[in-house]
Amino acid sequence: MEKTEGFRQTWRASGKQMERALVFGIAILAVAFLLVGCISGPGGVVTPPIISPPTEASELKSFSSWNEIYSFLDSANSGSGYYGGRGMLESIAMAPGAFPTMATGVKSADATQSASDYSQTNVQVAGVDEADIVKNDGKYIYVATGNQYGYYRGGGSGASGSVAILDAFPAEQMRKISQIDITGSVSNIYIYKDKLVVFGSEYKQEEYPPMPPDCDECLRIVPPNYGSNYAFMRVYDVTDRTSPKLEKEYEMKGNYQDSRMIAGKVYAIFQDYAYRDYPIPIMRVDGVAQAIAPSEVRFFDEPDSGYNYNTFLGVDLNDLGKGESRKIMLMGNSQNLYVSQENMYVTYTKYTYYQPIWPVYDKVYGSYLPFDVQQNIAAVDAQEISDWRKERLKAAEVDKFLSDDINPIAIAERTVLSQNFNDEAQKARENILENEEKTVVHKVALDGAFTYLGKGEVPGHVLNQFSMDEHNGYFRVATTVGELNRWWGVRGNQNDVQVSTNGVYVLDKSLSEVGRLEGLAPNEKIYSARFMGDRAYLVTFKKVDPLFVLDLAEPTNPKVLGKLKIPGYSDYLHPYDENHIIGLGKGAIAAEEGDFAWYQGVKLSLFDVSDVEHPKEVAKYEIGDRGTDSYALSDHRAFLFSKERNLLVIPVKLAEIDESKYPGGVEANTYGDYVFQGAYVFDISPEGGFVLRGSITHADAEDFARSGEYYYGSGNDVMRSLYMDNYLYTVSGKYVKANDLGTLDEVSSVQIAEPEKPKYENYG
Repeated sequence: MEKTEGFRQTWRASGKQMERALVFGIAILAVAFLLVGCISGPGGVVTPPIISPPTEASELKSFSSWNEIYSFLDSANSGSGYYGGRGMLESIAMAPGAFPTMATGVKSADATQSASDYSQTNVQVAGVDEADIVKNDGKYIYVATGNQYGYYRGGGSGASGSVAILDAFPAEQMRKISQIDITGSVSNIYIYKDKLVVFGSEYKQEEYPPMPPDCDECLRIVPPNYGSNYAFMRVYDVTDRTSPKLEKEYEMKGNYQDSRMIAGKVYAIFQDYAYRDYPIPIMRVDGVAQAIAPSEVRFFDEPDSGYNYNTFLGVDLNDLGKGESRKIMLMGNSQNLYVSQENMYVTYTKYTYYQPIWPVYDKVYGSYLPFDVQQNIAAVDAQEISDWRKERLKAAEVDKFLSDDINPIAIAERTVLSQNFNDEAQKARENILENEEKTVVHKVALDGAFTYLGKGEVPGHVLNQFSMDEHNGYFRVATTVGELNRWWGVRGNQNDVQVSTNGVYVLDKSLSEVGRLEGLAPNEKIYSARFMGDRAYLVTFKKVDPLFVLDLAEPTNPKVLGKLKIPGYSDYLHPYDENHIIGLGKGAIAAEEGDFAWYQGVKLSLFDVSDVEHPKEVAKYEIGDRGTDSYALSDHRAFLFSKERNLLVIPVKLAEIDESKYPGGVEANTYGDYVFQGAYVFDISPEGGFVLRGSITHADAEDFARSGEYYYGSGNDVMRSLYMDNYLYTVSGKYVKANDLGTLDEVSSVQIAEPEKPKYENYG
């Protein structure tokens, strides 16, 4: 498929596959619950059971000293292992209920002070908020500006990011009332009652903290200072919106990854690379460095190409005084997360491909090793560490011997041995290709201590948060196997061909697999997924768009109910009601030569799934030509929908082909020139389909004057939209505009940031 996607996943290497975690204590607890629940107390009242806190599963281990952490990182990064992988922290999804949100409207209890009905961020499930660059509470709009898209600064002296607060209701009186300047960048925000949460980062030059006394092998001679990125979470008291006050600050060396908020409780994830010579995670609360004990650093005893400190931080905005909860896990450099009301599922993709391992070293070079090297290897074998760590360290000993220019092996013989080594490596490689791609799922209790509960595995890799779901105690996940291998050459040869396939897997509470459905759309990949109660909807694509309707009512027997093939594909699926699904993606034209299709403009589809065996596309709307794009294609938070209002709003970057430029005819792979960016406003209903009511733009004419097909966006790009009562608000990096929701006439406009405009050049 020609479609270009940002392969955001990065290489990682992971360890031997751990056995599935069957936590016996949980099973006993469940039995005890049933028994105790049947015993009546005085007066015939049922006595509630005493539930013990969950027990940490044995897979997650603790360090006893910083020396031990140093040793672990040293052996883990030594030699040549034979496990590898890649993945990314794409999302956190949280599921308090069975069905995802069906509408965005919220009713205000005090209509005299704010709108009686207003939209909120489009989230995967109702009741679970997702951080975004724009929030509103029916009265005020909060906008994070600066550095998300790189063109506009909202801050004062020395600031590169900001949060603007607007008194936005009623729209006729909309005005900017305050601004929080941030030194650094702002990524996302939350608003909860009178608390504003801001996530961001700042690059700093700082002195090295002192070395821990129990790390003899750590870096003893350090430079006076170092530069590093620090991520922060700041909580502001906005009781007086005109004068926000910083109330709490959490700061971690590294990067902010993602977060969610449930009933005022924020769960955030930060990540920092673990350096062997300086293995100390750094965290501050209100500017005060936190003492991190080595026992706080938990780890999985398995190999990886690199290790990160993943700090899980829980903060209750209802009571900041009780302190935060945290857990630090030493893990690989890439994970996906799914969080329900009770549990957190840490997922990442593990690719097992061949790199030289100890048996190959031993077979090829064993007889050539001098006595001192053999002694070193014997000393490694005597250590009380994992087998994989021993293999890494022994391989490192051989590597050091081979790298010595004066080793006794003749140059001609080295060439022969090197070829023998490669041949043996290839044999070992072929033995593991069949199960090279897995999604690993770690389960952690959301109990204030992030207690680790166990592990499961399924084939393939997940696309994003909508490929995962928890329902009635079961964890469901949709994956694609094989497709990425051809792009990245995981097998070591980019000419290797592997037919991709897709499947859905169901895991029980202990993360044991209880059901699977495989073989969906061979040689295609999943472009979008949506779980809704006992059903799942998948879109795969290569030349046409098969929409699959799946039945998951019986967890042990998932099955296909029906499918529909149409041109194009959907990158995002959103429920309209129980019988209709909205699809947002791209149109496509099959290539005349080759087994693929050329994507075209943005396409909206409305699918009727009431007859599950025969789903239908009952309406569609195509926007622009090839090159037309929308923020909502890759970020569901840019998608505004209300069933009650029959309203759909998406940002659109419109590209149109000037046919006069192509007297010989327009080819399917021809891009249009950019002529518009703004919000498209639709009426939507099963009866009327998609009806374009109009569009709203913040762009100037000069934004497109010289851009042609190389327009890359500007601070005037409309990125989000929301409504309060009968006003529609659109938000860009520079403006917030309010329009009448009925006529789309402009009511008011407020500038929130000063521009730093990029220069557009037509490189065609």
